Amino acid sequence: MFDIGRKKKEDGIYFIGQNADDVTGSCTYIKYNGKKILLECGLFQNNNYLDSYNINSQKFPFKPSEIDYVFVGHTHVDHIGLLPRLIKEGFNGKIIASHATAQLMKPLLYNCAFILLSEANALSFKYKRNYSPIYTEEDVAATLNYIYEYDNVHELYVLDEIVSFKWFENSHCLGARQLQLILKDQNGVSNSILYTSDIGSLNTKNHFVPNTEIPNVFNKVSIMECTYGEPGRINKKTRKFDLEHLKAAVDTVTERGGTVIMPCFSFSRTQEILTNLYNIFHDDINFKYDIVVDSILSCDICDLYTTLLSEDDLKLWNSVCNWENVKFIKEKEDSLACVKNHSPKIILSSSGFCTNGRILSYLHEYLNDEKSMVIFSGYTGADNSYLSYRIKNYKENKFIKISGDKVENKADCISLGTFSSHANRNELIEFGSKINTEKLVLVHGSVVAKNSIKEDLKEAISKENKSFKVIASSKDMVIYL
Repeated sequence: MFDIGRKKKEDGIYFIGQNADDVTGSCTYIKYNGKKILLECGLFQNNNYLDSYNINSQKFPFKPSEIDYVFVGHTHVDHIGLLPRLIKEGFNGKIIASHATAQLMKPLLYNCAFILLSEANALSFKYKRNYSPIYTEEDVAATLNYIYEYDNVHELYVLDEIVSFKWFENSHCLGARQLQLILKDQNGVSNSILYTSDIGSLNTKNHFVPNTEIPNVFNKVSIMECTYGEPGRINKKTRKFDLEHLKAAVDTVTERGGTVIMPCFSFSRTQEILTNLYNIFHDDINFKYDIVVDSILSCDICDLYTTLLSEDDLKLWNSVCNWENVKFIKEKEDSLACVKNHSPKIILSSSGFCTNGRILSYLHEYLNDEKSMVIFSGYTGADNSYLSYRIKNYKENKFIKISGDKVENKADCISLGTFSSHANRNELIEFGSKINTEKLVLVHGSVVAKNSIKEDLKEAISKENKSFKVIASSKDMVIYL
C-alpha cells in the first residue's frame, strides 16, 4: 500500500494510497517547498481480515513526524481510519477538517478502534499467533488533540507562508468538502491543487447536505474520484420511484405481520432513511409500527446531528427524532429483546454490508421468515464474500451461514438504488469536463472505471472547448510540481 519505490527528492504529488488503484484506503502525499502534506489517511477495507491487516500495517513511505498537515475531505473510515496510527507513529502537525467532519470523527474512530481490536483477536485465534490491533482507543484519544476546525466554504485560510486553502461544497455527506490546496514556491508564485475527496450528486435528493459545486477556479492539478465511473453506473430509477417502492414494501410487510430489516451504514445512510420514513408515514394515522434504530454508533451519530444541524434542517431532524414511532436502542439487553419481539416493525441497524454489528442478530432471526423483508439501500458487494450480496442473490444462496448457524434465505429482498452518496457516472463526466485545470487525475475507482470514464471525459472536455490531460492514477505514480 505504501511503497513508493525509488526515492524522489522533487516536489510533487505521490499517489501512495490504495485509492490509486481501488475505492478504499485514500491517502495522497504531497511534497512542496519544504512542506509535507497528506490528503487524507484512510483505512483499507475489504472482507479479508488478514489482507486488510497486512496492508494497513505496512510502513508509511514518509516519517509521520515530518508531516505538517493532513487535510480531511469527509469522515468515512476509508478516508480517516489510519489517522490514529499516524499519530501513534509520531505525527504532531495539524489535521484539518470542517466543523461537522471534526465532530463526527470521534465516534467513528472509536468505533473503528473497536472493530480493529475484534479483527486482531479473530486473526490471533485463527492463526494461533499474536496480532496486535493496528491502533487502540488510546491512540484515538490522542488523535482528537490534533484536529483543527476550519468550516467556512470559499474562505481563504492561510496556514503559513507556503500553504493556504479553500473549501468548496460537497453533498457526499454531512460536513463533506472539496479542497483547493494553494502552495507558494520560493518566488511566491502559487500552484493550486483541487482534491474532490468523494463527491456527492450535483443535484442531490439527500437531506441535510448542499449540492456539490463545480469550482470555477483554475487548478494546475485536479484529483477527482470516480467510484461510479464504470459503464452502467447510472441509476435510471428516480428517488420518487424508490420512495414509492419503500412505502409499498413497508405497508405489505407490516400488514402480513412481518419485520422490515434495513441494513444501514451508521453515518449518513441511517439518518437519510429515517428522515424519508418520517416523511412517508408521520401523517398516516393508521401507521402504528415502531421504526427502530438499533446500533450504538448510529444512535450516537443521530445525537450528534442535533448539534451539527441548524435552522430548517434542525427543525426537520428534531421532528424525525421526536416522532413517537421512532425508537433508539443502545443497550445490548434492549437490542436482544427487540430481536426476539416478532411484532411488525422496521429495523435500521448496521453494518450496511452486514459484515458485523447488530444487524447480524436480526438477520439470524428473520431471514428465514417469509413474512419479513430485507431492504438494501446501497451497494451490496460484488461477490459471495459479502453477506449482503448472498442475501440479495437468494436464488443462488438458499441457505446462508450467520454467526455459525445455517439460516434459510426465505425473506423477501429488494434494493433501493437512489440513496447513494456518490455522484453517478454522468455527473462525474459533467464535473470533470467543466473544471479548469491542466491535468485531471482519476482516483478512487477500479481500473475499469478509470479507463472507461477517461475516454468519455476526453470527449466531454472537447465539447466544452477545453483541452487538458486526463490521467488514470496508478499505485506509486508521481506528478511533479
